[in-house]
Amino acid sequence: MLKLIEEKQAITPGQLAKEIGGGAPKTSRKINTLYRKGLITKEFGTPDDQRRVSLAVTDKGREVLALVGQAYEDWYANHIDEILEINGKLKY
Repeated sequence: MLKLIEEKQAITPGQLAKEIGGGAPKTSRKINTLYRKGLITKEFGTPDDQRRVSLAVTDKGREVLALVGQAYEDWYANHIDEILEINGKLKY
């Protein structure tokens, strides 16, 4: 979810719910968790609609994304042989 907010820049909670395929209540809970942890900001209001909320990733959120990305790359590098072996057994 954090990666998607970063990629889409200024995405609304409704747009985010559609993107991840989750319901609004579940998405709102996850958004609030990211917000409480300081990983995203909520920007209220636009010239067209003062009720609109836009989400953006904070510097702390970008740090977390970088750490997760590095952890994934490390894991992938350590398991590439297994992944290729499993992939070879799959029939497409």
